Amino acid sequence: MMNVVSSEFYKIFRSKIFYVISIILFTMNVIGSVTSVFEKKSASFSPEIKAQMSGIPSYQVSYGADIIFYIILIFVACLITAEYANGSIRQMACHGIARWKLVLGQYIAISSVITMILLSFGILNLLSGTILFQLGEVDAVAFIRMNVGMLCMFWGIAGIGTFFSYLFKNGGITIAISVLLIISGNFIVHLLTLLTKNDIFTRYSLANMRKTIIDFTSKPEDVVKCSIVFLLIGMAAILGSSLLFSKRDVD
Repeated sequence: MMNVVSSEFYKIFRSKIFYVISIILFTMNVIGSVTSVFEKKSASFSPEIKAQMSGIPSYQVSYGADIIFYIILIFVACLITAEYANGSIRQMACHGIARWKLVLGQYIAISSVITMILLSFGILNLLSGTILFQLGEVDAVAFIRMNVGMLCMFWGIAGIGTFFSYLFKNGGITIAISVLLIISGNFIVHLLTLLTKNDIFTRYSLANMRKTIIDFTSKPEDVVKCSIVFLLIGMAAILGSSLLFSKRDVD
């Protein structure tokens, strides 16, 4: 298993999508920092704005939009479907390693790298906001709970991307379906809520769970529940991916 994971790390760090995503997020960091500098020099700068742009709020805002989902899904889809396109997936499958180990090793490596990238993005925003303004106040337990929840979110969404990649085996189709899932997610959730008269679909929608996790005012039990749901989504997706890869032809 360790050989599979280390091999996947090597391929990820050599891939173009790794550098593309890293450059995009770093550019967003720079733009945010420059904007903050101009805001600080603005005559309309107020204590309220200062509080909103300090370190901790900036860290929260880093993960408050659907772009986080898009980045994870596109990153996973590009890496996995590229192996179908160049035929390396067949070579891996012919080495005698159990296919479920290949899927799990790939998932662990990809999820670890995208977690590292996204956390770096948030930490840079945190440092920028702290240097330009102030750190901000936050309960340490709530901050730790938020970060654990985000890790579960990253790995859960990566699981969805892995499943779609093994299901469709085509980069364009996988990315299109993944993006469509996020875009139409709220519509589907509201429709199901209206049909069933049950708010469970709204409460545990991807977007709402993300908001719950990054909101320091959320109830601790709600954050824990959302984190567990994301974790279960990831586990179910990887199980499904393993079954798909084991039962279907590699081509």
